[in-house]
Amino acid sequence: MKTKLESLDDVRAERARLKNQLALSQVKMRKDITAIKTEINPARQAVGALSDLLTTPKKGLLSVGVGIGVDMLLKRGLLARAGWLPRLVVPFIARNVATNLIYKNRTSLLENALIWVKKKTEKKPDIKIDSQQKLLPSATDVRVNGHTSSAENHVVPPDVSVN
Repeated sequence: MKTKLESLDDVRAERARLKNQLALSQVKMRKDITAIKTEINPARQAVGALSDLLTTPKKGLLSVGVGIGVDMLLKRGLLARAGWLPRLVVPFIARNVATNLIYKNRTSLLENALIWVKKKTEKKPDIKIDSQQKLLPSATDVRVNGHTSSAENHVVPPDVSVN
């Protein structure tokens, strides 16, 4: 589509039209690429899962620890009486999957572990009771089976005797 350019205004208008057309085609290409990525996402996930099965992650303390754990659990425990092929293949795949899974989720696993440790080591506040309060029963205390208990705080089960 050639247009006759006779003045400087015509050149500017043509240049603006071409820039607009270029921007529209870029937007259309981005939409097409996004649509293609969406369509091949299941295949991408399958390839990712397959790569987790077959690839061994970087060697390190994590990989060695998981390898030892999987070997002890599977080879010497669950697959002790299996044939040589399952004893060779299953621990290899399990080791790779476990190591890759831990490696990919290491930050959330670490955060959860630290939260758990914090909950277990957190000190509970001590409740101090005056010695005067302890000795004198209040008006709400109830005497059941020879024991004094506060009726508003908790329920005391009755004594049960077995003949």
